[in-house]
Amino acid sequence: MNAVQPPPSAQDDHADRTGIDPPCHCDGAAKAADCQASCHLNDSAFRERAKEILFSGRRITAGAVHLIGLEDIRDQLGDRWERVKERVHTYTARLLEKMLSPHDVWFRHGEAQFIIVFAHADLQAAQLICGRIVESLHQSLLGHSDTSQIIVKTALVEIDGSIAVGSARLDELLNAASQSKGPVGQPQAEERRRPSLSAFALGNGEPPPQPKVLFRPVYDVRNKVISTYTCRPDLLTCRHINQIIMAEFLQEEAIFDYDMEALCHAVCTYNELYKNNFRYAQTIPVHFETLASARRRREYLQSCRMIPSYLVPFLAFELDGLPQGVPSGRLAEMVTLLRPFGRATIVILREENTDIGTYARAGVKGVGLSMDFRDGDQRCIDKINAFCPVPRKHGLFAYLDGIRNVEQFQAAIEAGAAYIGGAVVGKDSDVPEHMRRCTEKEMLMRARVKARRESA
Repeated sequence: MNAVQPPPSAQDDHADRTGIDPPCHCDGAAKAADCQASCHLNDSAFRERAKEILFSGRRITAGAVHLIGLEDIRDQLGDRWERVKERVHTYTARLLEKMLSPHDVWFRHGEAQFIIVFAHADLQAAQLICGRIVESLHQSLLGHSDTSQIIVKTALVEIDGSIAVGSARLDELLNAASQSKGPVGQPQAEERRRPSLSAFALGNGEPPPQPKVLFRPVYDVRNKVISTYTCRPDLLTCRHINQIIMAEFLQEEAIFDYDMEALCHAVCTYNELYKNNFRYAQTIPVHFETLASARRRREYLQSCRMIPSYLVPFLAFELDGLPQGVPSGRLAEMVTLLRPFGRATIVILREENTDIGTYARAGVKGVGLSMDFRDGDQRCIDKINAFCPVPRKHGLFAYLDGIRNVEQFQAAIEAGAAYIGGAVVGKDSDVPEHMRRCTEKEMLMRARVKARRESA
């Protein structure tokens, strides 16, 4: 997708990179605020820009030039806007890359607006796509979205050749889409689909699935309560990531997409629940591959900076996929990078290793072991008994994930695990549930009753 190419007639006014403001036509006496209001936020500036695009000789359809604005986000952020606007622009650019087709063009128009040129989509489909982009921005950056307040502006060519600007609210577009015979934009689905190398790596023509994040309840052994949740991928997401074996880079990109989805989904969900006086501890997974790459790390940390400060005390990060023998300095750097955004960093392992002392020196607070579902009960119990004492020896807490039944749960308690997650504690769910207090005895009794029902 041409993310940054302005129309040919605007080449002198724009650089060929997004994020460059359009030219200002105010005289030198205009104040900055007045200039912004008169040049960037009214229909006339958009009309002139759209005229240049529509009559530039490019093969585009009528009604294909659209304007989306971030003014509501800027207003709600208030004084924080100046500090975070570059990160908002970067996040918006990433979302546009993801949601538009390779043939569409977009570029920034002023401080808080983006112009999108659709190559093929009809008027209704293009407006709906624009509206959904803004809705996603509101949901991710503000934690809520009001479809009646989201407006998409469209440049239309009149019979006499003049340019008129039309507006549509997202709630109206959604109503129109629901009343139509088919989903808006579906005839263009093939044209809007982004070419995917992961489909080639999987050996089929299917596009990669959107990562789905679920919440897994965790039992706090010391406090006798289920008040912690950790993010886990659903089965389809796991299968997709594990199947990409032909190219390591593609698998790392799939993991990165999941990490970004887990971060955004966890924070947005908590932000919504926080407003309803719902409190819990949230663990967010992030893979070594994400933090080891400069590009991925930069994007991930940019999103972390959007986390509301009042949520930080409730969040922890779970490092996954650490290679055997990771240097203490390298790990300490990752822990330091994540420290401003959560109360702790912990590590999850698939197999016990000898690096736990290194984790302690790097500032990690706890180490977990994920049970392999292919192992039998005795094999899992042996792993539990061998693992749990080691983190405690280094001053870290031990936790266990994937505990499936009564025997494994009892072994985990006896071995000194501080936290326990898995089917025996509760199923993965779409949203966290209210805090639930229960003793180990009550947990075991409930697990036995559940096992009898399943075997009956």
